[in-house]
Amino acid sequence: MRVIKKEFKTALNKYKYPDSWFWARYSINPYSGCQHACTYCDARSERYYLNDFENEIVVKIDIDKKLSVKLKRARKLLPDVVGPGGVSDAYQPIEQEIENTRRILKVLSKFKFPVNIATKSSLITRDIDILKNIAKDSWCTVGFSITTTNEDLARFLEPYSSAPLDRLEAMKSIKKRAPEIQVGTYFMPIIPFLEDSDENLESVVKKSKESGADFVLFSPGLTLRDSQKAYFFEKLKKSEHSKIVKPLLKLCDDSIMLGNYLKEINSKMLELCNKYSLGIRLKRWIPNDYRKWNYIISQMLLNKYYKDSLTGKVNKSLLWAGLYLNNLEESIIDIRARTTLLQIRGFNTSVASLIERYLDRKNIERKSALDNFL
Repeated sequence: MRVIKKEFKTALNKYKYPDSWFWARYSINPYSGCQHACTYCDARSERYYLNDFENEIVVKIDIDKKLSVKLKRARKLLPDVVGPGGVSDAYQPIEQEIENTRRILKVLSKFKFPVNIATKSSLITRDIDILKNIAKDSWCTVGFSITTTNEDLARFLEPYSSAPLDRLEAMKSIKKRAPEIQVGTYFMPIIPFLEDSDENLESVVKKSKESGADFVLFSPGLTLRDSQKAYFFEKLKKSEHSKIVKPLLKLCDDSIMLGNYLKEINSKMLELCNKYSLGIRLKRWIPNDYRKWNYIISQMLLNKYYKDSLTGKVNKSLLWAGLYLNNLEESIIDIRARTTLLQIRGFNTSVASLIERYLDRKNIERKSALDNFL
């Protein structure tokens, strides 16, 4: 592995809309490239420009200092959820020595920015002290990426990540030492023919519950893009799992078959999450400024869109209304008091009527209707 130390001009990336799965408005990558070397990782695709994904790790020099300057000087940069990592795991092995992620978390804690971290490493338990402070001051979520409890399969798919049982132990440790942190499992991707057996599905959900999980976010299937697809299938062909190559290609090339498959796995996962009393969505961070009700209603719309889509009911109006709400520069309550909800971008009659019934429960000027509803 080659380690390259490089200085970057920017530290924080802002999304056009907050991510509707993890509620992140910003992302920050402490490193470029990832030692975990997961065979299916989407970051291997050409869109990320990582030529030697696990063999060349770029350490971003002084990224915490650049972040601190950014947050201190940016007048219009409102606090919102930051997702450290994403293209690379923020807690990959090199973090043990370099501590870029820990320093970043200290900065985010200082400026009271909420955090959502997805990781495959038990190293995250080192930073419970900072994460606990972030949770108390704003909001903190830790999601462990766990797609199988089969250790042999995990070593093939995620060769240098912490073992699944170690991740579950780390989850249990965080929940015990810092119950205010929202923890759970990111069961994604669920790879067809490798991880979708009834036994594996239930094992992941059950062990997550036993480890203190608040949620299990799941997503059957996986992205298959250009170089990522080529790498993954080459690995499969040379392994004991080569028999799934043809059926997986067939499934991905047949939209009707894929659609039916997704419905089937989603249905099974819904049943399992209900059985073990686990949420299928994250509880969102809600700001205390003018964005409060925008984010609350956005969460409601996007959750409804997601849950409906699991059963095949896709209503894009709910999706876009929920996304656009996040970018309003005034409160939806003030807009509603002044004019009609139809003036809001993305709102049609159906969406507006869904919201109106909550806003009209009591005097809108007292801003109590949504409080009571929620």
